[in-house]
Amino acid sequence: MSRYVITASPHIRNKVNTVFLMNTVSISLLPAAMGGIFIFGWKNTLPVILVSIVSAILSEGLLQKMLKMPLTWFDGSAALTGFLLALTCPPGIPIWLPVVGTIFAIFSKQVFGGLGQNPFNPALIGRAFMVLSFPVYMTSWMKPFSMVTSSTPLALYAENGGMKSVLAFFQGNVPAMYKSMFLGIRGGSIGEVFIPGLLLGLVVLLLTKTIKWQIPVSYLGTVFLLSWLFGMDPVFSILSGGVMFGAFFMATDYVTSPMLPKNQLIYGFGCGLLNVLIRVFANMPEGTTFAILLMNVVTPILDRKIKKPVGYIVDGAK
Repeated sequence: MSRYVITASPHIRNKVNTVFLMNTVSISLLPAAMGGIFIFGWKNTLPVILVSIVSAILSEGLLQKMLKMPLTWFDGSAALTGFLLALTCPPGIPIWLPVVGTIFAIFSKQVFGGLGQNPFNPALIGRAFMVLSFPVYMTSWMKPFSMVTSSTPLALYAENGGMKSVLAFFQGNVPAMYKSMFLGIRGGSIGEVFIPGLLLGLVVLLLTKTIKWQIPVSYLGTVFLLSWLFGMDPVFSILSGGVMFGAFFMATDYVTSPMLPKNQLIYGFGCGLLNVLIRVFANMPEGTTFAILLMNVVTPILDRKIKKPVGYIVDGAK
Protein backbone atom coordinates (compact mmCIF):
# COMPACT_ATOMS: atom_id res chain seq x y z
CA MET A 1 0.00 0.00 0.00
CA SER A 2 1.27 3.47 -0.83
CA ARG A 3 1.26 6.34 1.60
CA TYR A 4 0.72 9.92 0.41
CA VAL A 5 2.99 12.31 2.30
CA ILE A 6 1.82 15.93 2.64
CA THR A 7 4.61 18.47 3.02
CA ALA A 8 4.47 21.95 4.51
CA SER A 9 4.08 24.90 2.14
CA PRO A 10 5.51 26.46 0.10
CA HIS A 11 5.49 23.44 -2.18
CA ILE A 12 7.54 24.91 -5.02
CA ARG A 13 10.89 26.43 -4.08
CA ASN A 14 13.39 28.41 -6.13
CA LYS A 15 16.45 30.48 -5.28
CA VAL A 16 15.18 33.26 -7.55
CA ASN A 17 13.47 35.99 -5.53
CA THR A 18 11.51 39.16 -6.24
CA VAL A 19 14.50 41.47 -6.07
CA PHE A 20 16.45 39.38 -8.59
CA LEU A 21 13.53 39.20 -11.03
CA MET A 22 12.66 42.89 -10.82
CA ASN A 23 16.28 43.99 -11.20
CA THR A 24 16.83 41.62 -14.13
CA VAL A 25 13.89 43.10 -16.01
CA SER A 26 15.08 46.63 -15.20
CA ILE A 27 18.55 45.81 -16.55
CA SER A 28 17.02 44.33 -19.70
CA LEU A 29 15.23 47.64 -20.29
CA LEU A 30 18.44 49.68 -20.28
CA PRO A 31 19.42 49.18 -23.97
CA ALA A 32 16.02 50.38 -25.19
CA ALA A 33 16.05 53.25 -22.70
CA MET A 34 19.53 54.38 -23.71
CA GLY A 35 18.49 54.23 -27.36
CA GLY A 36 15.51 56.47 -26.63
CA ILE A 37 17.66 58.89 -24.65
CA PHE A 38 20.14 59.14 -27.53
CA ILE A 39 17.45 59.55 -30.21
CA PHE A 40 15.28 62.13 -28.43
CA GLY A 41 17.89 63.81 -26.23
CA TRP A 42 18.49 63.44 -22.52
CA LYS A 43 16.62 66.65 -21.61
CA ASN A 44 13.42 65.23 -23.12
CA THR A 45 13.76 61.72 -21.69
CA LEU A 46 15.99 61.31 -18.65
CA PRO A 47 13.95 63.59 -16.32
CA VAL A 48 10.80 61.67 -17.27
CA ILE A 49 12.47 58.34 -16.44
CA LEU A 50 14.03 59.45 -13.15
CA VAL A 51 10.94 61.26 -11.87
CA SER A 52 8.74 58.30 -12.77
CA ILE A 53 10.95 55.81 -10.92
CA VAL A 54 11.32 57.98 -7.80
CA SER A 55 7.60 58.78 -7.78
CA ALA A 56 6.70 55.09 -8.02
CA ILE A 57 8.98 54.14 -5.11
CA LEU A 58 7.69 56.94 -2.88
CA SER A 59 4.07 56.24 -3.82
CA GLU A 60 4.42 52.58 -2.89
CA GLY A 61 6.01 53.41 0.48
CA LEU A 62 3.36 55.99 1.37
CA LEU A 63 0.44 53.83 0.28
CA GLN A 64 1.76 50.81 2.18
CA LYS A 65 2.12 52.93 5.33
CA MET A 66 -1.38 54.34 4.93
CA LEU A 67 -2.85 50.87 4.34
CA LYS A 68 -0.71 49.39 7.16
CA MET A 69 0.90 46.87 4.82
CA PRO A 70 4.48 45.50 5.00
CA LEU A 71 6.93 47.94 3.40
CA THR A 72 8.33 46.49 0.17
CA TRP A 73 9.10 49.70 -1.70
CA PHE A 74 12.76 48.78 -2.20
CA ASP A 75 12.24 45.26 -3.59
CA GLY A 76 12.56 46.60 -7.13
CA SER A 77 8.92 46.15 -8.17
CA ALA A 78 7.92 49.79 -7.69
CA ALA A 79 11.05 51.02 -9.46
CA LEU A 80 10.32 48.67 -12.37
CA THR A 81 6.74 49.94 -12.61
CA GLY A 82 8.01 53.52 -12.80
CA PHE A 83 10.67 52.57 -15.36
CA LEU A 84 8.19 50.73 -17.59
CA LEU A 85 5.67 53.55 -17.39
CA ALA A 86 8.27 56.16 -18.30
CA LEU A 87 9.38 54.20 -21.35
CA THR A 88 5.80 54.13 -22.66
CA CYS A 89 5.57 57.93 -22.49
CA PRO A 90 6.27 60.36 -25.34
CA PRO A 91 9.52 62.31 -24.90
CA GLY A 92 9.18 65.87 -23.65
CA ILE A 93 5.92 65.44 -21.72
CA PRO A 94 5.32 67.68 -18.67
CA ILE A 95 7.22 66.32 -15.70
CA TRP A 96 4.10 66.19 -13.51
CA LEU A 97 2.40 63.72 -15.83
CA PRO A 98 4.52 60.63 -15.01
CA VAL A 99 4.05 61.49 -11.32
CA VAL A 100 0.27 61.29 -11.75
CA GLY A 101 0.60 58.13 -13.81
CA THR A 102 2.84 56.30 -11.35
CA ILE A 103 0.65 57.21 -8.37
CA PHE A 104 -2.35 55.71 -10.18
CA ALA A 105 -0.29 52.67 -11.25
CA ILE A 106 0.93 51.92 -7.73
CA PHE A 107 -2.54 52.49 -6.28
CA SER A 108 -3.97 49.96 -8.77
CA LYS A 109 -1.54 47.39 -7.35
CA GLN A 110 -1.81 48.13 -3.63
CA VAL A 111 -5.59 48.32 -3.57
CA PHE A 112 -5.71 44.61 -4.48
CA GLY A 113 -3.20 43.63 -1.79
CA GLY A 114 0.16 44.46 -3.35
CA LEU A 115 2.57 42.57 -5.58
CA GLY A 116 1.23 39.20 -6.62
CA GLN A 117 -2.42 40.12 -6.01
CA ASN A 118 -2.94 42.71 -8.76
CA PRO A 119 -5.08 41.45 -11.67
CA PHE A 120 -3.80 44.10 -14.10
CA ASN A 121 -0.31 45.20 -15.12
CA PRO A 122 0.24 48.35 -13.00
CA ALA A 123 2.40 50.18 -15.55
CA LEU A 124 -0.23 49.65 -18.26
CA ILE A 125 -3.02 50.74 -15.92
CA GLY A 126 -1.04 53.93 -15.28
CA ARG A 127 -0.49 54.50 -18.98
CA ALA A 128 -4.15 53.83 -19.83
CA PHE A 129 -5.17 56.39 -17.22
CA MET A 130 -2.76 58.94 -18.71
CA VAL A 131 -3.96 58.30 -22.28
CA LEU A 132 -7.63 58.62 -21.35
CA SER A 133 -7.17 61.62 -19.04
CA PHE A 134 -4.49 63.58 -20.91
CA PRO A 135 -4.77 62.47 -24.57
CA VAL A 136 -3.14 65.58 -26.04
CA TYR A 137 0.06 65.17 -24.02
CA MET A 138 0.16 61.40 -24.57
CA THR A 139 -0.20 61.67 -28.35
CA SER A 140 2.24 64.53 -28.97
CA TRP A 141 5.30 62.93 -30.54
CA MET A 142 8.77 64.33 -31.10
CA LYS A 143 10.85 64.08 -34.24
CA PRO A 144 14.15 62.22 -33.63
CA PHE A 145 17.21 64.39 -32.98
CA SER A 146 14.97 67.47 -32.94
CA MET A 147 12.71 69.54 -30.71
CA VAL A 148 10.04 69.52 -33.45
CA THR A 149 6.85 67.52 -33.03
CA SER A 150 6.08 64.82 -35.56
CA SER A 151 3.50 62.10 -36.22
CA THR A 152 4.43 58.47 -35.69
CA PRO A 153 4.31 56.12 -38.72
CA LEU A 154 1.37 54.35 -37.10
CA ALA A 155 -0.52 57.65 -36.71
CA LEU A 156 0.17 58.46 -40.35
CA TYR A 157 -1.22 55.07 -41.32
CA ALA A 158 -4.38 55.45 -39.22
CA GLU A 159 -5.16 59.08 -39.94
CA ASN A 160 -4.06 59.65 -43.54
CA GLY A 161 -5.10 56.70 -45.65
CA GLY A 162 -2.92 53.71 -44.93
CA MET A 163 0.46 52.70 -46.26
CA LYS A 164 0.43 55.27 -49.10
CA SER A 165 0.84 58.13 -46.65
CA VAL A 166 3.52 56.24 -44.70
CA LEU A 167 5.49 55.43 -47.86
CA ALA A 168 5.14 59.03 -49.02
CA PHE A 169 6.77 60.10 -45.75
CA PHE A 170 9.72 57.83 -46.63
CA GLN A 171 9.74 58.91 -50.32
CA GLY A 172 8.29 55.56 -51.39
CA ASN A 173 11.39 53.65 -50.29
CA VAL A 174 10.26 50.51 -48.43
CA PRO A 175 13.75 49.32 -47.34
CA ALA A 176 14.49 52.84 -46.05
CA MET A 177 11.21 52.76 -44.10
CA TYR A 178 12.09 49.43 -42.49
CA LYS A 179 15.59 50.62 -41.65
CA SER A 180 14.39 53.89 -40.10
CA MET A 181 11.75 52.13 -38.03
CA PHE A 182 14.17 49.42 -36.89
CA LEU A 183 16.79 51.96 -35.78
CA GLY A 184 14.26 54.26 -34.14
CA ILE A 185 14.49 57.18 -36.56
CA ARG A 186 10.80 57.91 -36.09
CA GLY A 187 8.38 59.32 -33.59
CA GLY A 188 7.22 57.18 -30.69
CA SER A 189 7.46 56.53 -26.99
CA ILE A 190 10.84 56.72 -25.27
CA GLY A 191 11.36 52.97 -24.93
CA GLU A 192 9.61 51.58 -28.00
CA VAL A 193 11.54 53.09 -30.92
CA PHE A 194 15.02 51.52 -30.71
CA ILE A 195 14.33 47.95 -31.85
CA PRO A 196 17.94 46.65 -31.42
CA GLY A 197 17.70 47.66 -27.76
CA LEU A 198 14.41 45.80 -27.36
CA LEU A 199 15.87 42.67 -28.95
CA LEU A 200 18.92 42.82 -26.71
CA GLY A 201 16.64 43.13 -23.70
CA LEU A 202 14.69 40.08 -24.88
CA VAL A 203 17.92 38.08 -25.13
CA VAL A 204 18.77 39.02 -21.53
CA LEU A 205 15.33 37.93 -20.31
CA LEU A 206 15.52 34.61 -22.17
CA LEU A 207 19.11 33.77 -21.19
CA THR A 208 18.40 34.46 -17.52
CA LYS A 209 15.18 32.43 -17.83
CA THR A 210 13.26 35.39 -16.49
CA ILE A 211 10.62 34.82 -19.19
CA LYS A 212 9.78 32.05 -21.65
CA TRP A 213 9.48 32.37 -25.41
CA GLN A 214 5.81 31.44 -25.71
CA ILE A 215 4.19 34.85 -25.13
CA PRO A 216 6.54 37.01 -27.26
CA VAL A 217 6.54 34.53 -30.16
CA SER A 218 2.77 33.90 -30.20
CA TYR A 219 2.06 37.62 -29.73
CA LEU A 220 4.29 38.83 -32.57
CA GLY A 221 3.41 35.88 -34.79
CA THR A 222 -0.30 36.64 -34.45
CA VAL A 223 0.22 40.34 -35.21
CA PHE A 224 2.31 39.44 -38.27
CA LEU A 225 -0.21 36.91 -39.65
CA LEU A 226 -3.37 38.91 -38.99
CA SER A 227 -1.83 42.12 -40.35
CA TRP A 228 -1.08 40.27 -43.57
CA LEU A 229 -4.65 38.86 -43.70
CA PHE A 230 -6.10 42.36 -43.19
CA GLY A 231 -3.98 43.73 -46.04
CA MET A 232 -1.48 45.59 -43.86
CA ASP A 233 2.28 45.40 -44.23
CA PRO A 234 3.12 42.78 -41.54
CA VAL A 235 6.70 43.99 -41.08
CA PHE A 236 5.43 47.55 -40.63
CA SER A 237 2.92 46.30 -38.06
CA ILE A 238 5.64 44.61 -36.01
CA LEU A 239 8.07 47.52 -36.13
CA SER A 240 5.52 50.28 -35.51
CA GLY A 241 4.03 51.35 -32.22
CA GLY A 242 4.66 49.49 -29.00
CA VAL A 243 4.01 45.91 -30.15
CA MET A 244 7.54 44.64 -29.51
CA PHE A 245 7.88 46.53 -26.23
CA GLY A 246 4.54 45.15 -25.09
CA ALA A 247 5.28 41.59 -26.20
CA PHE A 248 8.68 41.47 -24.47
CA PHE A 249 8.17 43.45 -21.27
CA MET A 250 4.46 43.98 -20.55
CA ALA A 251 2.61 40.85 -21.67
CA THR A 252 5.23 38.66 -19.93
CA ASP A 253 4.57 40.14 -16.48
CA TYR A 254 4.65 37.25 -13.99
CA VAL A 255 1.58 38.23 -12.01
CA THR A 256 -0.80 39.06 -14.85
CA SER A 257 0.18 36.39 -17.41
CA PRO A 258 -0.61 32.62 -17.31
CA MET A 259 1.72 30.09 -15.70
CA LEU A 260 1.58 27.12 -18.08
CA PRO A 261 3.35 27.26 -21.49
CA LYS A 262 0.26 26.18 -23.45
CA ASN A 263 -1.81 28.86 -21.75
CA GLN A 264 0.91 31.41 -22.49
CA LEU A 265 0.57 30.58 -26.19
CA ILE A 266 -3.17 31.22 -25.98
CA TYR A 267 -2.58 34.41 -24.03
CA GLY A 268 -0.03 35.70 -26.57
CA PHE A 269 -2.41 34.87 -29.42
CA GLY A 270 -5.19 36.81 -27.67
CA CYS A 271 -2.94 39.84 -27.15
CA GLY A 272 -1.94 39.83 -30.81
CA LEU A 273 -5.52 39.35 -32.00
CA LEU A 274 -6.88 42.22 -29.91
CA ASN A 275 -3.92 44.42 -30.83
CA VAL A 276 -4.64 44.07 -34.55
CA LEU A 277 -8.42 44.40 -34.15
CA ILE A 278 -8.01 47.64 -32.19
CA ARG A 279 -5.64 49.02 -34.82
CA VAL A 280 -7.92 48.08 -37.71
CA PHE A 281 -11.40 48.80 -36.32
CA ALA A 282 -11.06 51.12 -33.30
CA ASN A 283 -10.65 54.88 -33.39
CA MET A 284 -7.02 54.74 -32.24
CA PRO A 285 -3.79 53.95 -34.10
CA GLU A 286 -2.23 51.89 -31.30
CA GLY A 287 -3.76 48.99 -29.40
CA THR A 288 -1.01 47.38 -27.34
CA THR A 289 -1.94 48.83 -23.95
CA PHE A 290 -5.61 47.88 -24.06
CA ALA A 291 -5.00 44.53 -25.76
CA ILE A 292 -2.75 43.35 -22.91
CA LEU A 293 -5.04 44.77 -20.20
CA LEU A 294 -8.02 42.94 -21.71
CA MET A 295 -6.07 39.69 -21.79
CA ASN A 296 -5.08 40.23 -18.14
CA VAL A 297 -8.75 39.55 -17.40
CA VAL A 298 -8.48 36.16 -19.13
CA THR A 299 -5.40 35.01 -17.16
CA PRO A 300 -7.31 33.67 -14.10
CA ILE A 301 -9.56 31.65 -16.43
CA LEU A 302 -6.55 30.11 -18.18
CA ASP A 303 -4.88 29.29 -14.86
CA ARG A 304 -7.99 27.93 -13.15
CA LYS A 305 -7.30 24.26 -13.91
CA ILE A 306 -3.70 24.24 -12.61
CA LYS A 307 -3.15 21.67 -9.85
CA LYS A 308 -0.07 22.37 -7.75
CA PRO A 309 1.89 19.44 -6.30
CA VAL A 310 1.54 19.29 -2.54
CA GLY A 311 3.30 16.03 -1.64
CA TYR A 312 4.68 12.71 -2.87
CA ILE A 313 3.85 9.01 -2.73
CA VAL A 314 6.04 6.58 -0.79
CA ASP A 315 5.81 3.17 -2.48
CA GLY A 316 5.46 0.12 -0.27
CA ALA A 317 4.40 2.06 2.80
CA LYS A 318 1.88 0.44 5.14
